[in-house]
Amino acid sequence: MRWIVRLLRRRPKPAPSRSETPGQRAADSALTRARAARQEVESRRPAVDKVAARLARERERNHFAEMFRAALEGGRH
Repeated sequence: MRWIVRLLRRRPKPAPSRSETPGQRAADSALTRARAARQEVESRRPAVDKVAARLARERERNHFAEMFRAALEGGRH
């Protein structure tokens, strides 16, 4: 029983809670910024998808025109 009493007397000071440390505050702030950035990116995604689809169509059209021009000129593509 004495060893229990000794353990209780020699207890170390409790560590500060996570939110009290400067490192944790910095990590919480970084997480908040990352979440906000992700929301902003996700809100712009439909517009980006629309532009990407338009560019893909243009690229395909240009490729077709290039092949057609090469066929008319007698060259190989």
